[in-house]
Amino acid sequence: MSRIASTEIITPKALSAEAREQLIDALYAVHQQIFDGVERESFARYVVLSKAEHTWIQVHKNEAQEIVGYFAFHIFERRLNGALTAVFRAEAGSLREYRGSNVNVRFGLTLALRYLLRHPGRKAFYLGSLVHPSSYSMFAKYCGEVWPRREAQTPPELSSFMDGLANEFGLERVDPANPLVRQVGWQTRETEAEREYWRHCDKPAARFFIDANPGYVEGHGLVTVVPATAANILHLIRVMGERKLRQPVQAAVSLARRLPMGARMLRSEIVRQLKAAPLFAHFDEGTLKAVAARAQILDMPAGQYVFREGDTSNELYLLARGAAYALEGREEQVVNEMGSGAVFGEIAMLAGERRSASIRTATASTLVRIPREALVPLLEGNVGLCQGVWQTFAERRFESLVRGTARYGQLGRQGRQAWLRQGEHRELAPHQVLTVEPGSHLLVLSGAVEFAHAAPLMAPQGGLLLEVERPLRVVAQESARVVLLPREATLPREASPAQAA
Repeated sequence: MSRIASTEIITPKALSAEAREQLIDALYAVHQQIFDGVERESFARYVVLSKAEHTWIQVHKNEAQEIVGYFAFHIFERRLNGALTAVFRAEAGSLREYRGSNVNVRFGLTLALRYLLRHPGRKAFYLGSLVHPSSYSMFAKYCGEVWPRREAQTPPELSSFMDGLANEFGLERVDPANPLVRQVGWQTRETEAEREYWRHCDKPAARFFIDANPGYVEGHGLVTVVPATAANILHLIRVMGERKLRQPVQAAVSLARRLPMGARMLRSEIVRQLKAAPLFAHFDEGTLKAVAARAQILDMPAGQYVFREGDTSNELYLLARGAAYALEGREEQVVNEMGSGAVFGEIAMLAGERRSASIRTATASTLVRIPREALVPLLEGNVGLCQGVWQTFAERRFESLVRGTARYGQLGRQGRQAWLRQGEHRELAPHQVLTVEPGSHLLVLSGAVEFAHAAPLMAPQGGLLLEVERPLRVVAQESARVVLLPREATLPREASPAQAA
């Protein structure tokens, strides 16, 4: 499991010039793995050599004592409307596998409270120019009053104040008519899957941020202000406290599940989780109880692997709460980001293959693990469930075959999935013959097939995608599952990574 093993707090002004340069190099090396679009000099000016009256930097390290993240907190003292005012600012970055904790929030809150206690009655604000929906979502989660926000129009005087603050810190407008979107330049490094996740995320805070700042992928920042009022600070402390209180409660629940009376409680909880998932929502109570009797609930912290690519397990998982990444290859590229209600593990369950990707939790998560033996009878007896699981299988198999290719990549993830949904699923019995018309595509999900004009071909692990250029006769050598895709008019005709048949 990846975790932050130690944290060091550094005050840059207390370092020698040489030590500051070494710190800049070390932090910038991590920064470059997280963000694009920022030169070393600009990074140093923002993070380490800030002109703030006070700067602290929290440096996160893993168990090997490698730097895996940083959090810089600055306090500027400015005269605004004639009154001395504190403006809090921050920059943060953590490698993906070390995200999900609230260690930065606790540190920033502690510093802000210390300052406010030393200067009672002084007005204070947090000012950010946020470049990612996850950052805005965090503030919306922890703070009761954040501007701008969806549910209320920013008061004109506050908007003018925010505009003045942004100008004070040299943030240039992207659009002269919009004072709250500024050119920052920091672009979060994301895979296509991660970007699509946020673009179509149904979380209200994330949706508001994207609507207000659609150019965030180009380094545009949304000017965001959080008043450091007693009400806001108490709201933040309450939210953090509730999270802290849930930990012993969850531990007690986990212990209770292992007690003699815990089995009944466990089954009831699993049934509730299954009902909340679209894939299982239409099943009757008796069916869900039968599944629950064989299933298991797992409470996992952020950054923990559910399973790894190449493992030989075959259970299906339901992500009841939280978020998780699907990772492929030695570099563990993010190929999917999943939220509550998602299911995964269907490829190994249906095709009997080793795990095709690693799954790692992105936040603290609750999962329901369902053994294959409990699901197979349901799949055989329920057309809707069978179609749903195979559709998920097809989406992930298709993505693994075409992701990153020039020919299909231009469609975008959503475009590719829309095309796939037009496909016709076929289940072939041994020796059954299927004729595929020219211009279509054949996606072989599982099983061995033979082509009339070629040597017998078994679909390799990971499936097979064929672009059909002349009538093709397909003979199933064993039970097989295929999808017939219609001609996609937007696909270029040159050099295709798919095999032509």
